[in-house]
Formats: sequence, structure tokens, C-alpha cells
Amino acid sequence: MRVLYTSDLHGRLALYDQLTHLVRAEQPDLVILGGDNHADADPQDPLSTQVAFVEKTVLPLITAWRRRLPTLEVLCVLGNHDLVCTQEALEAYHEAGQIVLLDHHRVWEKNGVAFVGLPHTPPSPYWAKDYERLDLPGDPLPSIGGQVWDPISGCLRHVEPAEHFGRRPALSQELDCGLNPPEPWIFVCHVPPHGTKLDRVSRSTGPIGSRAVRAFIEHLQPRCALHGHVHESPQVTGDYRQQLGQTWCINPGQEHERLHAVLFDARQPDKTFQHTLFS
Repeated sequence: MRVLYTSDLHGRLALYDQLTHLVRAEQPDLVILGGDNHADADPQDPLSTQVAFVEKTVLPLITAWRRRLPTLEVLCVLGNHDLVCTQEALEAYHEAGQIVLLDHHRVWEKNGVAFVGLPHTPPSPYWAKDYERLDLPGDPLPSIGGQVWDPISGCLRHVEPAEHFGRRPALSQELDCGLNPPEPWIFVCHVPPHGTKLDRVSRSTGPIGSRAVRAFIEHLQPRCALHGHVHESPQVTGDYRQQLGQTWCINPGQEHERLHAVLFDARQPDKTFQHTLFS
């Protein structure tokens, strides 16, 4: 089963155009989008910006891909630049069978391979906080808050760090939900594991990935773990993949103009990885 994976497109049409050409050329069975795929929301009007981008740009593209490749499935997770109102829109398309929205409370299977997704990340400087959590219980609160989607008012509202992070489970607790996917399975998680070649923003700073995600991968050992979030890490470390135990972890990275993506066979990922720039 041929998989095409990319992440962090951030609504850049040039990257979506290149992705469309790659889908046509490679004819994968699955396209997986690893979070932060959409245009950033206008805090004053997220429905007419980020949600509209999903409805007017992403879904028509997927429809065109599937018209050409009728058996193609498109899977996605959200990321820290996304909002809950965007998830609500994608859930409707998930229910309609137009896209598969992965999360960590349900398993999706295709041709004997299971898939689980996670959108959450540790705190970042970005203003959107819907999918940010403390990494581990007891971690210090960040110094600044941000905004979250309020479904009651139908708009965004400001949250202070103690209100947002103190009332939500840590990332490690999000992952401790009793999910036990059947083998073989693939984990699609926006944030990379901590202390790897996949989570460095520069050579002079330390790792910024998730300790909770690393512990989860090391404990459950999926066949492959697909990440993003830290765009520049492959250029900084010189590699887009790292093995944790039996699990191959991937972060293709991303640029503004050149698409970073990885192709592989879901049953033999370690023998079949192809990066659009590095291999």
C-alpha cells in the first residue's frame, strides 16, 4: 500500500500545486496530511478564513484527486495552527466519506494496516491554543496565553495560561486513553518525539519535541510514526528520519516554495522511504 505523506503546508498554494503533481505522478493509495495544512485563521473571522480555505480549496483538490484515482483515501490530522471550528468542519466531511480525520480515540484501517492520529503539541509561541497542551503533568505554565474557539458564542475568546492549560489534560494524559491498535499500525502525530533528529530548530538550541510522544512511541512501537511541526529540522540535523526501537519516525520538514514529502510502502516503510528532496 503506497503512502504519500506531507505536513505543514500552511495554505501555501504553490505547495498544494506540487502535491497535486506528485499525487498524479505517483498514484498513491493513501495521501496523509500531518497537520497545519490550512491557511492560518484571521482571529477576527476564523470561519471566513481557515474554515473557508478547507471548504473552498482543500476539499475541491481532494475531490479532483479522487476523481482521477477513485480508490485514493486522504487522511489528515490537525496541528497547533488549527482551530476546533476547523475540526468540526472536517468531521462533517469525515462522516460523508470525503476525508479521513484521524484522532487518538478511534482506529482507522485500510488493507490490514491501522492508523491513529494526534493533533496536540506542547505550548508554542503561536496565538491559537485549541490543540496545545502541557507535555507532562506538572510542567511549568507558559508565560503568555492565546485564543481558543468558543462553540457557544461561535467566535474566539482569550484564555490565560492557567485557565487553558490548567483545565486540560497534559499531552501524556491525552495519549493515556487505553487505545491498543492492532498490528501493524501507523501513528500520525503533528509534534515529533523529543530529543531526535526531527525536533531541532537550530544547531544552537535544544530539542523542542514532545517527551510524552516519545514515551508513547517507545512503549507501543508502531511500525511508523509520521510527524511535522518543526519545519527546518531535517536541514538542521541532516536527516528526516530516526528509529526509536522498532519504530521509524519521520519528519519530512517543509519550505515555502519546495514541497517536502515522503513516499513509502506501509508494510515495508524502512526499505521504501523516498523523500522528494533528500532521496
